[in-house]
Amino acid sequence: MRTQASVGKTVVRRGFTLIELLVVIAIIGVLVALLLPAVQAAREAARRAQCQNNLKQMGLALLNYESAYKAFPPSGESTYYAAGDTPAYTPSGGSGTQFVDGVGVFPRILAFMEYTDVYNNINFSLDYNNVTGANVTAYTSVVNSFLCPSVTDRFPGGGRDDIDPADVAADPTYAALGYGYGVQDYGPTCYTDIDPTGAGNGGTGSLWATPYRNKSTRTDGLLAKGFTRVQQVGDGLSHTIAIAEDAGRDSRFVSPYTEGYVSPADTADARSGSLVPAGNRRYWRWAEADASFGVSGQVNNPAKPERALQSYPSGAQTTVNGFNVAGTNGGANDEIYSFHKGGANVVFGDGSVHFLSDGTNLKVLRALVSRAGGEAVSDEDY
Repeated sequence: MRTQASVGKTVVRRGFTLIELLVVIAIIGVLVALLLPAVQAAREAARRAQCQNNLKQMGLALLNYESAYKAFPPSGESTYYAAGDTPAYTPSGGSGTQFVDGVGVFPRILAFMEYTDVYNNINFSLDYNNVTGANVTAYTSVVNSFLCPSVTDRFPGGGRDDIDPADVAADPTYAALGYGYGVQDYGPTCYTDIDPTGAGNGGTGSLWATPYRNKSTRTDGLLAKGFTRVQQVGDGLSHTIAIAEDAGRDSRFVSPYTEGYVSPADTADARSGSLVPAGNRRYWRWAEADASFGVSGQVNNPAKPERALQSYPSGAQTTVNGFNVAGTNGGANDEIYSFHKGGANVVFGDGSVHFLSDGTNLKVLRALVSRAGGEAVSDEDY
C-alpha cells in the first residue's frame, strides 16, 4: 500500500510596503486639501445666506412698521443741522451728530420680527441702560437675527458683550446677572459724507482711512431724525439702503461720543453717571442709538487700526500707533463691513437684499445711501 506524505504549506500574507503606505497617505492628503476649501466655501455660502435672511427679516419689519405707523422709525443717530444749514450740511455753526430720538431702530422693530417677548419688556421712556435696571431684562437678550453667523472674532459672550465695570458700578441688577448686553452686526446707514464729486484727500474730515470723506457734503440716509415718510425718499425705496452690515463691533471699539452727549445744542446732558453709566456710548449693542452709522468710505474698508488694543473701558486706549481709533471709520468702525469675502450685505427700503462688492464705486455708494440725492443709479452699478 502506498502512503501519501503530507506536504506542509506555508501561507504568506502580503501587506503594504512602506512606500505604498506613504503613497496612500499622500493621496488622502491631496484629496483633503482639495475638498476642504470646497467644504469651507459651502459653509460660508450657508452663513452668507443666513445673514441675507437676517436682513430680509429687518427689511420686512421696517415695511410692516411703516404700514402700521405710516412712516419708517427714527434712526437713533442723526444729523443736527444748524440754522440755515438745510439741506446742505456744514461742520460749522453747531452742526453735527445727534441722538435725540431715544432708542435706535432695532428695539422699535422687534414686534415685527417675532420677538414680541423682548419688545413687551421694554420701557421706551427710559434709556436702555438706565441705572434703575428697568430695561436690563429686555436689552440683555440675544437676538439671533441681529447676529451675522460669519463673525468669527466675537468676544466669549457670544451674542452678548463682556461685563462692563461702569455698568456694574451703576446698576446692581446688571451685576447680578453676570452677563452683558445683546450685541449686533448691523446698523442703519443714517447719513453719508462721501464727496459727491469723488474728490479725495483734503475734504473736511478726511483721514487716512477715509480719503474721500467730505463732511460739508453730509446728507441724510433713509432713516434719520424723526419718522421718515415714503414721500421723503426721493431716490426711491428700491435704490436706497436702509440697513447694512457693520459686523464685528464689540467693546474693543470706542465711540467718540460720551453717554451724556445728545447734540451740539445739548452737550452738557446730565444723564451720564446719574441716569446711565458713565463713559462713551456702547455702540456695538443693538439697543444703543449709536448702532446707526454714517458711510464715509468703501465697503469692507481695510484701513487699520480700527479698534483699541484693550476692551473698553478697562484700557480706554483710544490711540493706537499714533492714531486716534475713536471714529476713524477704519475697518468695521462705523462703516459697511462684513466677514464675507468680496463684499457685504445690505437691505434696501423696499425690503430687497443685495450684496455690495468691495469695489463698489464710492459715488455710487453715496447715491445708494442718500435718500433724496437725485442721483441716477442702475442695478449694474453695484
